[in-house]
Amino acid sequence: MLVRLIERLPMQLFRRRDDKSASLVEFVDLLVVLLKSGRTTHQSFECIARWSEGDVRRVAERMLQRCEQGERLADATGELIAIFGSAAVGIANTLASAERDGLPIAPVLDRLVGEAHSERRRQAQIDAAKLPIKLAFPLVACVLPSFVALTVVPILIGALSSLTLGPPTG
Repeated sequence: MLVRLIERLPMQLFRRRDDKSASLVEFVDLLVVLLKSGRTTHQSFECIARWSEGDVRRVAERMLQRCEQGERLADATGELIAIFGSAAVGIANTLASAERDGLPIAPVLDRLVGEAHSERRRQAQIDAAKLPIKLAFPLVACVLPSFVALTVVPILIGALSSLTLGPPTG
């Protein structure tokens, strides 16, 4: 049982704590690259829906469905908030204002993705600081007993084997 726990430990230690924020950063990265390549916003969402996975794909598909049903992109940006949560409010507002006012969107999204990357980096530093605490259990459960078994037990066996049960000579 302990071996199974130790085998699963690295997966649990390095699993992303917040997959939604990682998906949001991935979504914005893809959107910025596609917009800078010359695609329109609608074409960018089509590419994201075709090439990506998970929440990123789902949000792009839902926004495209809402646009195909006649809604404006500014109204469909609510899907970003519905899937990614409050972290996507800035991106949703940027997309909505770009569609309404015709503003260039890529520079603003560059700034937002830079902030998201720094937040992800800060979270990784926090997770790295917690790593020694998470590794304390394997140290105590595996290394300490083996140390005792390899050092203390032979000394005790040697000391006990040198004892005799006969009467004291002398």
